[in-house]
Amino acid sequence: MPQHRKNEMEGAPRGFVSAPAASSEAVPPVRPNPETRRHSRRDRQGNILFDADKFFWAMLALALLLSGFDIYRRLRVEWGHRIVAIAVEYRDLVLLSRQSGEPADVIFSKMRNRGAEGITVSELTGKDLAAGFLPVAYGSLATFKPVLNFALSIPLDRAAILIDNDEPILQPASDYLRTRMKDIVTLTTSEGTLIVLPTGTDELADSGVLPDFAALNFAESVGTVSLYRPSPAPGVDGMRTAASLRWLKSRYPSISCVIPAGQIVSGYPELGPVIGALNELDIPVAQAEFVRQIGISELYSGMMPRVLPLHSLVRDELISRRMSRAQVIERMVRAVHERSIRILLLRPYELYSVGKLEPFLHDMQEIRDALNSRGYDAGWPEAMPMFKASVGAALGIAIAFLATLWSYSRRYFDSMSAEMSSTEALAVFTCSVVLGLAAWRLPFIARMMGGFATAFIAAEASIWALDRYEKPFHGLVAGLLIVLAGGAAIAAFYGTTAAMLRLAPFSGVKLTLLLPPALILLNDLNQRIHPESAIDIMARPPLWGELLLVGALAVGAVVLTVRSDNASFVPGWEIGFRDMLERILWVRPRTKEFLVGYPCLIVYYIVERRGWAARYREALRLGASMAFASAVNSFCHFHTLLPLTVMRVVNGWCLGIAVGFAALMFIDFVGTPIWKGAKGLFD
Repeated sequence: MPQHRKNEMEGAPRGFVSAPAASSEAVPPVRPNPETRRHSRRDRQGNILFDADKFFWAMLALALLLSGFDIYRRLRVEWGHRIVAIAVEYRDLVLLSRQSGEPADVIFSKMRNRGAEGITVSELTGKDLAAGFLPVAYGSLATFKPVLNFALSIPLDRAAILIDNDEPILQPASDYLRTRMKDIVTLTTSEGTLIVLPTGTDELADSGVLPDFAALNFAESVGTVSLYRPSPAPGVDGMRTAASLRWLKSRYPSISCVIPAGQIVSGYPELGPVIGALNELDIPVAQAEFVRQIGISELYSGMMPRVLPLHSLVRDELISRRMSRAQVIERMVRAVHERSIRILLLRPYELYSVGKLEPFLHDMQEIRDALNSRGYDAGWPEAMPMFKASVGAALGIAIAFLATLWSYSRRYFDSMSAEMSSTEALAVFTCSVVLGLAAWRLPFIARMMGGFATAFIAAEASIWALDRYEKPFHGLVAGLLIVLAGGAAIAAFYGTTAAMLRLAPFSGVKLTLLLPPALILLNDLNQRIHPESAIDIMARPPLWGELLLVGALAVGAVVLTVRSDNASFVPGWEIGFRDMLERILWVRPRTKEFLVGYPCLIVYYIVERRGWAARYREALRLGASMAFASAVNSFCHFHTLLPLTVMRVVNGWCLGIAVGFAALMFIDFVGTPIWKGAKGLFD
């Protein structure tokens, strides 16, 4: 239970607002002291009395126990699927072969020794065909009019492909185009076979026309996996897309994965036939990080769990962040280790300048060695099994939620007695069971509970830590244990296959960061932990110090919300600092925990004990809540390995305490003299 101090400004017990006495003999009521234990074990109604603190911890322990099966199952899935494939672009292989003078198959053999397990095969667009990526001639029908020895009734603006009659790809190209597109016209000329497509060259400039047969044949010859990249095309619906995939798989068995290309998924909006064909052929879909295509969510949902997370680094990001080769390597390794990526698509970036082959092979080896040292094996990964949360996990998170909600409510409504009745305990437990069963059967209830459960778990962890300023170590440990127990319950119930693949977004991520400070502020104003109530504050003119604090907190809240899960708003120097912590601590703690939250908590302890700055302690309490909100939020990142999440939270706790003690030293030797000199400005 929280320890209450005397209110410095009012002379009344904390949490009590005195009223004018009716007579000199009137004695203001005193709120029950939560540290006082009753000797009687039954109340006047005959109900058995429980120790309220012990009941709270028993509820958290029960929540953790009920979540145990789902936590164990998730750990088995995480540690049982540790095969990672490195893939390369076929066109990059061709480029490296030209630059180095070595055959492409020899280069790929060297890459395979360093962990490469597949090549990407693009569906070539009209621009690619015009550029000569296949041994065909491509253009409008008017371009080929000189080779025609007869008149045509076909519009001359339609796109056409001219292929020599003795070219090996003539037959597969003709068969594929007839399968994929309607109204194909084939003409035999003196120069070869002319295939007239149903639309013009402008419409096909960025649309998929033909597979890269050279890449497919290369993959078959070296015995590696093909990651096919189908592109949308005008007039190609879901049925024709599915038929073309079936044709390709029957002709090229090496196709083992599909990476949708273009701004729209091929076949959209009729993705049912495409999903059916891929499931029938047992071809998974690669889930490229940070890629947003029209129809991609529907495709992933229909293919689940045949989804393999993939990570690559685009050229624009590489240049804008001024990334070095070492940073690229760390980026790839972290993608696997922290976000459960199972396919890494590597490219010889401009960082290599001339002579790209040897540096590229060296970096590939560095990535492979780093992954091996972390327990990952080379090979072609399998999709994770499909699983949902059990009823035990549903009961676990419901118990953790209502335990923290009950504790907060008792404190808020000034009923923090040392004991509680058996009736109250039974009511809390019964409501937990009912809520858990409802959340297990009704997704809407589960989503709503998730957002508020994380917020109340973080708020209770914060308050338990803050109100034990007389015993700081007890407060720090209590807050951490509440986070770990509540976070484990969250991870058990919401960490399903869909969530781990980021296909079922968790509703509580933003709420976890924003609601705990609001809950703490409401509690502090209502209980007069802050020396004034909300009405008192609004009734007087604001102080300059308060205005500065409000502005700083508002800016901090905006930055916190914008930066959450959005790396584009993180400056380069901070990225470098994060990388350094990653190397030192193995798992980097979150910045808002060890640089803001826990230092605020440590400073609050000393400021509270010394009776300093009564009006401004609330800012430290709100700042401290960021540590626990961020720690609980880490458990909501279900694509991260659960042991890494626990390690991240503990690292943030330890490093934050160390930074907090450094801040105390600064306060004693620098801040205290400054505060004494400027105190009058803020009172």
